[in-house]
Amino acid sequence: MPAKKSSATTARTLKARVSDASLLKKLDALKVQHGLNESSLLREALRDYVDRERMRDEIAAMDQRFGATVDRLIKMQRVMRSEMAVLVAFMHEFSGLYLFHTMEPPEDVREAAAADAARRHEIFMRRVQRAWTDGNPLDSLAHDEENA
Repeated sequence: MPAKKSSATTARTLKARVSDASLLKKLDALKVQHGLNESSLLREALRDYVDRERMRDEIAAMDQRFGATVDRLIKMQRVMRSEMAVLVAFMHEFSGLYLFHTMEPPEDVREAAAADAARRHEIFMRRVQRAWTDGNPLDSLAHDEENA
């Protein structure tokens, strides 16, 4: 009956020639320091080299993910700046129109008008706060448009 071939990697002998005298001195010092023979030292060096290559690949993949995240954040920042520019332009136009077309109340009703304006402003501010904390229904439209 023929012997089954093993799928596991078999041991191999590797030969290396080192002619650099300073490198040989360092290798001898490492052998003494760590109590390794030449085979163990070569095995450890190869393992470190292979692990370093794997780490380079992982770092490159992480770098790509980081770059994609930065690109996405830059895009979001541009969208936010555009939205803010629209809001600033709207508020500028709205305040100009309001001030141009709204007459000041006569002197005799100014106190009552100021009290009424303060009451309506308080209601407005509560609605703004509620829209801010509970979520603005326009947010879903903005996110749907952004995802499209």
